[in-house]
Amino acid sequence: MAELNKEKFQTVGKDLAQSQSISRPSITYWKDAWRRLKENKVAMVAMVVLILLAIMAFAGPAMRPFDYKTGDILDFNQKPGSLHWFGTDDIGRDLWVRVWRGARLSLFIGLTVAIANIVLGILYGGVSGYIGGRTDLIMMRICEILGSIPYLIRVIMIMVILGSGVGTVILAMTVAGWVGTARMIRGQVLQLKEMEFVMAAKTLGADTSRIILKHLVPNTMGILIVNLTFRIPSAIFGEAFLGYIGMGVEPPEPSLGILSQKGTNMILIEPYQLASPAIVISLLMLAFTMLGEGLRDALDPRLRK
Repeated sequence: MAELNKEKFQTVGKDLAQSQSISRPSITYWKDAWRRLKENKVAMVAMVVLILLAIMAFAGPAMRPFDYKTGDILDFNQKPGSLHWFGTDDIGRDLWVRVWRGARLSLFIGLTVAIANIVLGILYGGVSGYIGGRTDLIMMRICEILGSIPYLIRVIMIMVILGSGVGTVILAMTVAGWVGTARMIRGQVLQLKEMEFVMAAKTLGADTSRIILKHLVPNTMGILIVNLTFRIPSAIFGEAFLGYIGMGVEPPEPSLGILSQKGTNMILIEPYQLASPAIVISLLMLAFTMLGEGLRDALDPRLRK
């Protein structure tokens, strides 16, 4: 009976080298994160939208032969048409040119403020969390005092003292917005500084600055990237709010907040003047938020399947 059963099977042999090989190629953390991000359709659509908006912010004004500063009084309050694609404002300036120039300014302010907040947060939170003790206690009490004042109140207070302008807006939003990032970095550093690789670096004689910059900060890059994508729409909204209340950039330089404020004044007469800047602001904030959520899911190892 045993011999009959053997006839039903075929010996295929064995390859020792092949049996010990890894069937799946090794993949780095960042490659795996990119693969996971590509599987998130919403995040990829948001990325495409952001790329298109960025292209239009820089190329859009050059598509039309109009100046964002000056207008033709004979063409004031013209509805969207073949000549003025987004229409004109109350003094005849082309809204297509002004909206995309305002979007360029909003993206510049948002990126600059977000990066500056990340840098300040890394320096402050990294030093506080790594040194610890009395230094950490004093530095965190300062953060709590600053954090007890609402963000926009802090920005407005600085703007009242320093005045308006692009540089002042960036400075005010940077000075007022780094506290949350510093707290987040401190929490991460407190967890990482007890890890084995940090203890090994200390044993080999690495100084504090090298340990923070070479070991602790790189291990928080995933969280920092996610934080950056959420900081940018927050900064864009902050700039739009300041422009809406008349404390942003100085005219005739357009910003999405200034354009929205002027469009609100004309909403009952010419609603198209509010529609274009409001849609661009909404798309920017929504796309950054959706991309940030996708990056958070891709970079967080706890969410891996």
